[in-house]
Amino acid sequence: MLAPPAGVTTGEAPEHASLLDAARRVAAEVLAPAAEDTDRAAVVPSDHLDVLARAGLDGLAAPAEVGGADAPPTVARDVYQALAGACGVTFFVWVQHHAPVRMLAASANGGLRDRWLSRLSSGDVLGGVAFAYLRRPGPPAVVARRVAGGWIVDGEAPWVTSWGLAGLFAVAARISGDGPVLFFALVPDGASATVGASAPLALAAMAASSTVRLRFDGCFVTDDDVISTVDIALWHERDRVATAQPHPAALGVAATAIRLLRLRADQTGQPAVSGAARSLAAELDDCRLRSYRLADEGRADDDHLARLVSARAWGLDVAARSAQALVAATGGGAMALADPAQRLVREAAFWSIQAQTAALRAATLGRVAKPQPPATS
Repeated sequence: MLAPPAGVTTGEAPEHASLLDAARRVAAEVLAPAAEDTDRAAVVPSDHLDVLARAGLDGLAAPAEVGGADAPPTVARDVYQALAGACGVTFFVWVQHHAPVRMLAASANGGLRDRWLSRLSSGDVLGGVAFAYLRRPGPPAVVARRVAGGWIVDGEAPWVTSWGLAGLFAVAARISGDGPVLFFALVPDGASATVGASAPLALAAMAASSTVRLRFDGCFVTDDDVISTVDIALWHERDRVATAQPHPAALGVAATAIRLLRLRADQTGQPAVSGAARSLAAELDDCRLRSYRLADEGRADDDHLARLVSARAWGLDVAARSAQALVAATGGGAMALADPAQRLVREAAFWSIQAQTAALRAATLGRVAKPQPPATS
């Protein structure tokens, strides 16, 4: 069984089970039927994001006091897998909304929290983020210096998704280049002379995500818009834990590819196709069970994080091989842009580098770079 069928709960509270049911319904009825069109669109359709908000999913991570679901990781993972398996780019835009929600929920800036958190939770405003560049070595990409009443921000964020879709971004800047990290709330303003966006980046996958390079040139951030300041070493430690967790989106790609592979097996009656589907389904179930069991231990010691990274790499590998199996079973038709096989291959490749760290890169390469000797007689 790749995932509990609709209507089957996972032992969570009824309101959390209803969220999962809603996610599966939106995935099946709205996202999946339009996935190939959305993949080729200029931007994710606003009605996709609206239906996710109306289903209550924008408040997935928000605290109950602002109308959120405060869903536990066990529920969030299954919601993510369902949505990512249906339409990768819609999921990619939507999932980033939850980072500013969590950051504002934990913020000591009560005024900022009151201004935005309930609006984000209700789906009135979509959130976005800009902080992946903190993982890069070398000089800081975006820096902030203190001035009277706030901060001046300069630099370039090389990868900002949902520009033109999100109404609020949580943006990271290093203070003075070598100090803590300043996180601030940015409300996009097309007329701003101090914040400029490039044209949407041409991407092999997630092209409809409206991802841009964002340039800051003397952008003034008031103290009222500061979400938090975090010691950079502490941020890296938290990020090391977060990026070691299993990747539900990759597992969603694998589950969808295997489901379509089973359909192909039924259509063709080819033993090789049905055998591949059975083998991959069993491996995905094993990977999901073992990975989530590790994650639910809640440990953060080095040995445990290494096992988590290895499990995450396993999930990425299963996704890639499942999508490739679907291509092989489909044949030349898989190269048509209207066929889901080629999209799933590209999405699996994308998830292998999204939130990639040096440890995950090494674990991924260790899994795939296994020389196979040629067959001998």
